[in-house]
Amino acid sequence: MSESPLHKATPPGSSPVRSWRTTARQLRGRFGRPVETVFRYDPDDPWAVRTTFRLPLGVEIEWTFSRELLRSGTRVLSGEGDIRLCPVRTGGKEGVVRMRLGPVEAFAAVDVDRAGLRNWLAETYAAVAEGEEAARIDWAAEFAQLFARP
Repeated sequence: MSESPLHKATPPGSSPVRSWRTTARQLRGRFGRPVETVFRYDPDDPWAVRTTFRLPLGVEIEWTFSRELLRSGTRVLSGEGDIRLCPVRTGGKEGVVRMRLGPVEAFAAVDVDRAGLRNWLAETYAAVAEGEEAARIDWAAEFAQLFARP
């Protein structure tokens, strides 16, 4: 995903950034610890969701997910490599989405409220409908940046 300020096909600021603050649970053996988590969707970068996990002592870890991967992970096992998501029927009426983040030999497992994530994702799709993401990108500017000489 590009973090380029060149996403201008739709006027900047025409759709506000959507954020969702929640408390996830980082799993450690049979126990978990709460982790303040912020999901952020910027319609000017329409395929990406940035997620910040705020750990103790002020440590912040950011992951970028595709919005479609998050939505798929609320329904079925999704992802590959360093990111795997799957719905788990524990921890509330609709359960949680378990996120396995990192390589197999050194990963973190985090549970996020499934109903909350689904509701927040619905807001992002209200801001930018599925299939309309490409219309928000200034492709000429993206290609110019991609092929610019250093």
